[in-house]
Amino acid sequence: MQCNRVTLVADASLNPFVPGRGSLPPHIGGRDKEQQALGRMLAYLEAGRSAPRDIVLIGPRGNGKTVLLGWFEQTIHAQASVDVVWLTPSTIDNMDALGTALAPPRRFRDLLPKNLSLSFGLGKLGWELGGRVHSLAQLLAARCRSRPLVLLLDEAHTLEKAIGQPLLNISQLVSREAPFLLVLAGTPGLWEHLNTFDASFWDRCESIGVDRLSAGASADVLVKPMAPEIAFEEGALRRVVGIGGGYPFFLQLWGEVLWNRVREVGASVIDAGVVAGALPVFESRRRAFYQIRCAELNRRGAMPAAQALAAAFGDRETLSEGACRRAVDGTLPEGTDPDRTTDLVETLRSLGYVWSPPGELELQPGIPSLMEFVRANALDGV
Repeated sequence: MQCNRVTLVADASLNPFVPGRGSLPPHIGGRDKEQQALGRMLAYLEAGRSAPRDIVLIGPRGNGKTVLLGWFEQTIHAQASVDVVWLTPSTIDNMDALGTALAPPRRFRDLLPKNLSLSFGLGKLGWELGGRVHSLAQLLAARCRSRPLVLLLDEAHTLEKAIGQPLLNISQLVSREAPFLLVLAGTPGLWEHLNTFDASFWDRCESIGVDRLSAGASADVLVKPMAPEIAFEEGALRRVVGIGGGYPFFLQLWGEVLWNRVREVGASVIDAGVVAGALPVFESRRRAFYQIRCAELNRRGAMPAAQALAAAFGDRETLSEGACRRAVDGTLPEGTDPDRTTDLVETLRSLGYVWSPPGELELQPGIPSLMEFVRANALDGV
């Protein structure tokens, strides 16, 4: 069978499938719309203007939000006219830490005191803002007038209200005065989480859904990072893409185990034999992933609801929220407070077990094969 080779130059010493920001894959497939939307907002800052709205990247875990943020970070660095800061909620437990991260005193010490009218100080560890929202907004606006800034906040669904609420307000205040863009990325529970911040304007953000990949994009993210050193036979590629199910984390896992396999056997072509040799490793690691997710469902008391939804979906690609609620409600004792049904559906949504991409009303499985695993184990009585 003729091999499907793609002629690209790649660094053979780099294993492009090791997880983490430090090893960003050299090819991001199937994200043209998302990349274009981010690029449009960046263009405002390059022109010295604020973006017209903040951005929310939303999707189930493992769909590639962090990889997309990494691409955007690298794109901004390449422009050289805009600064970028990448944060996670664990690094900003108070407003002083937030202000210090966004405007490091070692770079922006000259913003004080003559350029700012509000009173706040500079301690040994950074800015001391005294919890004042307007102090931080004024500091950040002065910093952005000096040079446009993009703030990337990953794992935003874990953001505490004490930081999240002022951050959203500060973003609005700063954007009126200076070139600034806030990009939040999180799981499908992020929407509900942001609702608890009582910042009504957040829903005017540009919401970008990060969904599973098409078969063509799945093939690209497997083939292109390995070319030209390694090629796929077409039948082997179709099988790997089918098993991956368009889920970026599984495609990343496939890439890793196939890369390791061809190096073990000294092959330059991934054929049916190489796939067969790598499959047990892939399946073992995928089962471990399923077990972790199922343990999470159990910890949240949502496994019966997850099993009911798996049965309700069957082979369907989508279900209405009403149908999902009825399926979950059937797992509860008669007379249970209806709010319990709502809580369980929201829990499953926050975990990415089901979700609705922006602009779509019906729910769909976050990871269809995980739902199949839950359904199979429910039938087996496990």
